[in-house]
Amino acid sequence: MHTTNKGDKNTPRAIEDVKAGDIIVDTDGEEAKVLEVLTNTFLRSCWCDFEEVGSWYAFAEAEKAGWKIKGEDTIIFVNGERYKLIK
Repeated sequence: MHTTNKGDKNTPRAIEDVKAGDIIVDTDGEEAKVLEVLTNTFLRSCWCDFEEVGSWYAFAEAEKAGWKIKGEDTIIFVNGERYKLIK
């Protein structure tokens, strides 16, 4: 599994920290599921169809496209603890 040391436990996970099963979101709000992760790449499902295989992508390519791990934009940290904001 690929992990980065970009931040500490007080920062949201970056796209390089995706795990199989994570949902990623593009800039239009479409979602795909991460199916497999290798050292510098990951395989995602098709957008909006988690059962159909999409393509392999480099982490740099996904980051440049603005893809995010779903939910990481709603994580805050208080006294070193992770909390998910809910509506």
